[in-house]
Amino acid sequence: MHSGYKAGLRGVATLLIIVSLLACNGKSDTVSSTDPPSGRVATKPPPTVMPPPPPSSSPPTTTDVMPEIAGTPPTKAMVDKPFNFQPSVSDGSGGKLTFSVSGRPPWTSFDASTGHLWGTPHQTDAGVREQISISVSNGKHTQALPRFALTVVLPRKSNYGHYFATHYSDTPTDAAALCEHPGVSGVVWRQTWNQVERSAGTYDFSSFDKVLAAISASRNPHCQLWLFVEFKSFATSPVKNPCPTYLQAQHSAPNSFGKGAATCFMWEPSVVSAYVQMMKAAAQRYDSNPRVEGLMLQESSLGFNNGFSQDVADGGTYTPAAWRDGLIQIIGECANAFSSSRCLSFLNFLRGGQQYLNDISAAISAVPDNQVCFSGPDLLPNNRSLYDSPDKVYQVLTRHAGCRSNSAQNDSYHVAGCALDCIFHFAVSGTLGAFPVNAPLTGGVCVNSYLFWNDRTVHGRGLSYKDALPIIAAHPYGAGWLDQCSGSNGAP
Repeated sequence: MHSGYKAGLRGVATLLIIVSLLACNGKSDTVSSTDPPSGRVATKPPPTVMPPPPPSSSPPTTTDVMPEIAGTPPTKAMVDKPFNFQPSVSDGSGGKLTFSVSGRPPWTSFDASTGHLWGTPHQTDAGVREQISISVSNGKHTQALPRFALTVVLPRKSNYGHYFATHYSDTPTDAAALCEHPGVSGVVWRQTWNQVERSAGTYDFSSFDKVLAAISASRNPHCQLWLFVEFKSFATSPVKNPCPTYLQAQHSAPNSFGKGAATCFMWEPSVVSAYVQMMKAAAQRYDSNPRVEGLMLQESSLGFNNGFSQDVADGGTYTPAAWRDGLIQIIGECANAFSSSRCLSFLNFLRGGQQYLNDISAAISAVPDNQVCFSGPDLLPNNRSLYDSPDKVYQVLTRHAGCRSNSAQNDSYHVAGCALDCIFHFAVSGTLGAFPVNAPLTGGVCVNSYLFWNDRTVHGRGLSYKDALPIIAAHPYGAGWLDQCSGSNGAP
């Protein structure tokens, strides 16, 4: 081969190598990165550093946050009254919250974005809806409130005014005749506990059914009935032991009212429980009846004193605190049972101090919607000892916050120097006799709901319900009556 030609090839090869090196930025792919040529420094790309895994104690990510829902739904809704429940929620996920409900009453509406449950029930909705549940979800986790029941009750009966307390010998026809006098709102019908509970857990309410039928047929289309189931008797009571037969031997004893009169041990848990079951049965039968105003609880003075003591110190089981606690339980259970009606507790004397009456008054005031009324059993405005200092019984009554009532019974019908119109005005607003202007009760006992009158002549003094009729007719319950009751703030 021609030598000039060979030289030319070597020149071309050399040029190709130079171009190749320049194209490779001065590097040859034949050179090891671990063993660079002398005088050269290898440049490596920075290694990829992976973050360490989070320790097990690190807080969860926001998607793992559990939402929290809280709130106590009302257990009752009243016909034709708005119902509302809004749960409270806390959640740190930052996500969208959605709410759901199961068991929703058909008369309610529900907002899935807030959890708000609301509505207005009507009379056809009355009854119980159980197993209602409201829950919230943040997309990953769901929390729910405890399931609850909602009872729709009829509007509270509040037929305030003048009522006649019937006598043991009265007939349903007599009760209906009392209803027909002007200004009379209704009657009280009494039965002893053992007349109602013939055997344990078996109840006979037929006597109340008969008087309801009679007053419904009277000329007073609005005549109301109070149920009264006695647990204490008096010398004049035709039934000497009012306790159910199965309770008499161990849970009742004679009292100081004489002639074999007896009282049930109403402070004992087993007796309280039995009376509560009777009340529940009565409520199931009568609470929805528009003519049944409610249930009365007999006066708190039991008559177990002196030689008739049932005190713990004398070998019995009675303490004033136990009777206070028993009354508070009975009152609360009565309110729960008679959801559309009222309960009325006649409170006069509990041994151990008026503080016990204050405690019961506070328990009554705590029942919503004035469902329970505090009553005194006898006006007796000539007896200053009932009124003249803050620790006396009618001071407790007057200071009671809510529904107050009273009765003109027995001795109230013959107060010296005070006819029945005087009795009425004292009950509502007047001053009387020995009470000075600055006496604690110059405004009377301030009855703002019910006033009860006995319908029989008492102790042969010559006064009876006929003497009360002109007063009742002249002062029917209404705004005029309430206006006389200072500080009443209207009907409770």
